Amino acid sequence: MSDKEHKNPITVKEEEIDLGKVFLLIGDGIKNLFNFLLKFLKNIFHYLVLFLIFLKSHILKLILAIAIGAILGFAKDYISPSNYSYDMIIQPNYNSIHQIYEKIEYYNVLIQRKDSITLANEFDLSFKDANSLSYFELIPYETEKDRILAYDGFVKKTDTLTQRYFSYSTFQGEGASKYDSNKYVYRIKSYATHLKSLQNKIIGDIEKNETLQKRRRIKLNTLKLDSLATVKSINEIDQLRDLYKEVTLQDVELNKSTPSTYIDFSKENTPNNDIELFNIAKNLKNNLIRIESEKESSENIVNIITRFNPAGKKIGTIYETNMFRFGSIFGALVLIVVLLKILNEYLSKYEKKNI
Repeated sequence: MSDKEHKNPITVKEEEIDLGKVFLLIGDGIKNLFNFLLKFLKNIFHYLVLFLIFLKSHILKLILAIAIGAILGFAKDYISPSNYSYDMIIQPNYNSIHQIYEKIEYYNVLIQRKDSITLANEFDLSFKDANSLSYFELIPYETEKDRILAYDGFVKKTDTLTQRYFSYSTFQGEGASKYDSNKYVYRIKSYATHLKSLQNKIIGDIEKNETLQKRRRIKLNTLKLDSLATVKSINEIDQLRDLYKEVTLQDVELNKSTPSTYIDFSKENTPNNDIELFNIAKNLKNNLIRIESEKESSENIVNIITRFNPAGKKIGTIYETNMFRFGSIFGALVLIVVLLKILNEYLSKYEKKNI
């Protein structure tokens, strides 16, 4: 008991010493953290002041360079003809999208060669309008709803094993082809503010393709036969339902004329044929609606959703103008020259001081 009483004061003293060291370390850590933050803020302020001094010394040079570049760019924009876009939204059928892309590539080759004569003959344009054409392009046009419907169609056409490896995010990934879209924006770029509509010629060339015409005939004939078969099935079911009704009414009349205390419980488990036929007829009618809708959308090789506007829409934002580009380039060049001059002065002072 006496030994424990002698050891306790020493233990308490050691614990007090250890706690003092801990608090001292914590205090030093907080002090160092505040010193680091203070030094960091001082450095930021120092470099900010240096930057402001730099601007004060060279701001006039930079503004003058940017102004000269912007004026030259504005002059070039004023002299150069503006580009205008003419858009048409289309819905290709029967894999005609490949043919459309090929024709666009052909038109762009004629524009690159400046073959305005062939372009004028292709589109029945004047040489002036044909020479104003600058570019043809096809842009996939899809909303989020279109992508979801496309994925839904993909799921319905594939087996469950394939679906495991193709989630919605994978289906809409970077591997999507430019040929997979349901709708496209057919864009013509021209230097003319007004342009004769070219859609009849563009669509007409696609619809002249014999392979596409054959696919269209086969598809429409198949849909026609499906429609006739469905209508025939609906009529037969209606006749069969009428027959069941007639037989049921006869049974009711027979039961009324023949009084009996016998109850047939087996009829409780007998399926209602009229209800089953009604459900079959309902499904057939829904299928007929789908067939007729598909016939309507498949009537043309290329469906036109929106037509070309007679007046073009000016292309480009302020950042795409020569005024912005030239101003940025001139300002950057002057900035580089000033920085190189400052670097040269620093190197000269360093050389005199240390070498």
